[in-house]
Amino acid sequence: MRAGAWLMAASALAVTTVATNATAQSIASRIDAVRDGTVQLMYATRPGVCGDGRGGVWMQDGTRTFNMNTDRQFSCVAGPELVTIGRADGQTVSIRQCVACRPRTDGTSLGEVPASEAARYLLSLARSLAGRNADDAISAAAFADAGNLAPEFKRLIQDESATTGARKQALFWFGQTGESTQDLVDLDASLRSESLRDQYTFVLSQRRDEPSMHKLIDIARRDPSSHVRKQAMFWLGQSRDPEAIQFFKDILRR
Repeated sequence: MRAGAWLMAASALAVTTVATNATAQSIASRIDAVRDGTVQLMYATRPGVCGDGRGGVWMQDGTRTFNMNTDRQFSCVAGPELVTIGRADGQTVSIRQCVACRPRTDGTSLGEVPASEAARYLLSLARSLAGRNADDAISAAAFADAGNLAPEFKRLIQDESATTGARKQALFWFGQTGESTQDLVDLDASLRSESLRDQYTFVLSQRRDEPSMHKLIDIARRDPSSHVRKQAMFWLGQSRDPEAIQFFKDILRR
């Protein structure tokens, strides 16, 4: 089914539909109005994002392809994104996202919403979430056709009041944006916990350019955590970069 048909189905299938008119409320206020139950919203995904309608998501940016779920084979269908938000006692308790999925027939539906507004709402919500809920909220934002979200990812990474899980996921997606590797390197001072720095070595390793190799070598030599130093060495070993090879030769000569 084409994306447009999915979006039309969202309104037709919902048991309760929150009206969208000229004086439409913000996504946040409309969701906050639901005390208990689920709220669904749908929006356009950015080019290159597709899914199997069962939770599997693929993303291609022209040079790289990422399987965001499993290695199972599936037919990849372009958008839209369906996000289901669980509510209990006036609080958001769960986030689930799915590309090219059929909308549920129960709960409250906001129908189609602007992708940019949805993405920024989900990123603001992710600050207080952890585990899969944080992962799904941030991934759903990253898949949205919402323009450049790098500034929002950066703010979340640097927000020490946010959960570590949310910051780690934001760090991953910041690494996938078009921001320069130097911008990624400059985040170093914001990443104090061992868990974040572990993730940082992986994100740097995905760049495979000179600044990222230099930073990984610096971490391997100087990071206070022996675990993080080992992780940096692991990713350097995977790179086969000439500077990384020379780094290991220097170590062995000592």
